[in-house]
Amino acid sequence: MLILLREMSQNAFCEYEDKAIRSYANENIESGRWIKKGAVEQSRAVFKKLLPDGLNTKDNYLFEIILKSKDCVVGILWLSVEDKYAGKSAFIYDIEIYEDYRRKGYAKQSLKAIESYSKDLGINKIGLHVFNHNKSAASLYEAMGYDVVSSNMVKTIV
Repeated sequence: MLILLREMSQNAFCEYEDKAIRSYANENIESGRWIKKGAVEQSRAVFKKLLPDGLNTKDNYLFEIILKSKDCVVGILWLSVEDKYAGKSAFIYDIEIYEDYRRKGYAKQSLKAIESYSKDLGINKIGLHVFNHNKSAASLYEAMGYDVVSSNMVKTIV
């Protein structure tokens, strides 16, 4: 494997959180779920709810995706673990390969690495969310064996 997952440092988390909050707001605006006004604040509230203790939030694992050959960060991955309903499961809240490193197989390798990590935690299911307008991500997840289990639908009333 060309990549490895390294626990995110506090400095890296601060940089990640700021970018991720803006990115999540933009994705929600683009999808039509949110309006632009107040979107960043709404996104910040979601992050605060999901990561109340930041990097130290229980059952949340934030990683930098490292290209081993160059020891450089090519992306991030955030996994949350739950023990509800049908046993221990995980949810990928965020996975991003930085633009300069896309289309090189690093996302697939990262997903395989997080599957292995999850197995070691006793997890047998991993979920994630993908915005409908992100066709390339949806194709990747489908190719990696993820199945659609539900869909949100919206109709704009004019």
